[in-house]
Amino acid sequence: MAVYYVWSGAVGSANGSSWANAFTTLATAFATEAAGDTLYVAHDHAESTAGNVTLTSSGTVANPTKIVCVNRAGSVPPVSADRRATATVTLTGNTTLTFAGTAHFDGIIFTSGNSTGTAIINLTPTSGWLRFDNCSLRVGSTGTTGRIVIGSYVEWNNTTVSFANVGHAINVQGVLKWALTTSALLGTMPTFLFTPVATRGGFVECIGVDLSAAGSGKTIVNANATSDGTIFRFVDCKLHASVTKSAVPTGPGASAVDFVRSGSSGVNYAVHRHRMLGLLVEEITVVRTGGASDGTTPIAWKVDTTADCTYSTPFECPPIAIWNDTIGSPVTATVQGIWGGGAVPLDDEIWLGVEYLGDASSPMGSFANDAKADLLATGAAQTAASETWGGSTTDFALAVTFTPQQKGWVYAHVMCAKASSTFYIDPLVTLT
Repeated sequence: MAVYYVWSGAVGSANGSSWANAFTTLATAFATEAAGDTLYVAHDHAESTAGNVTLTSSGTVANPTKIVCVNRAGSVPPVSADRRATATVTLTGNTTLTFAGTAHFDGIIFTSGNSTGTAIINLTPTSGWLRFDNCSLRVGSTGTTGRIVIGSYVEWNNTTVSFANVGHAINVQGVLKWALTTSALLGTMPTFLFTPVATRGGFVECIGVDLSAAGSGKTIVNANATSDGTIFRFVDCKLHASVTKSAVPTGPGASAVDFVRSGSSGVNYAVHRHRMLGLLVEEITVVRTGGASDGTTPIAWKVDTTADCTYSTPFECPPIAIWNDTIGSPVTATVQGIWGGGAVPLDDEIWLGVEYLGDASSPMGSFANDAKADLLATGAAQTAASETWGGSTTDFALAVTFTPQQKGWVYAHVMCAKASSTFYIDPLVTLT
């Protein structure tokens, strides 16, 4: 596997064999490299191209091309201590910067556009993947339709993004895994950071990403009525207190948004689940005495269902997990709730579903619930309860009895099916 050097200031033979004879642009280096090769880019590399650029790697999943910014005055070949994050690749005008193939970039600042028109960064590694560590991807033109496009599989680690107009966005039509990035958003904050692309599914997972530069009047996840199957998951992310986490999803399968332990303050129980059928958030006032807690603060889940919610299309709460040691004997899982509906809710308005290990010879899941028997059955009242809550009016218990055949985790899912209603759920399941 070969090694090549890239430096915009080189004046030698431009064959990439040394710093003196380095390629002067990444595009020329990519025209030479083969799968598994390494391109060392000088810390003071500063290439500028007037027009579109496509960087197509010859790398494969097993042998990606590696592109690393290093100190040109350091060791030859470079070592870990020589890594830098200062090389720049800039496109001027109304431009599109396209990445294709399979490659791993480290420490490079990419900018597409510097005009009043449209600039695009296309990350579309068909049948491959792109990974960016310690990089920055910047849409520099101020036209309203500038964007970063996620196609196929992309990873960002300690990698920032920058925009120049509130109409810019990250368009999702593939997989993006973004992690470990402080001050992740630079430049002008888009009105909508992520937008699902029409007729295409996708998956975005952000873990440990600081998105707090997007504040009042900004939304992290946009909605798109014609997109299908786009999932957004934010875990342990820092957010601005005034940001809107997600626009209302526009269809049952259009988009699904989850924020877990992500927010603006030092709490560890924040939750936000948004679907077309409802919104679930953490609650610290209407809570059950002796219920779920982070060890200091009692917590509950507040679920607001939409007018589209029905028995056939319920809103599903996140799973509540509990370890089970009982084998071969009946066990009852119970979850407590309260609402202001005036009477105990019916078993076609809210119910508990339980997933457990009911087969001694395989890990295949077994399921039980306390919903009405079938679509044609008449709903019956759930069990009235006498717990102490911090608000609302009518408390109830959801209980399911089942017989596990193996020790293991039991997952309890509360299903809310009453349209335009508010339920408070204690996210603590008990086994008796």
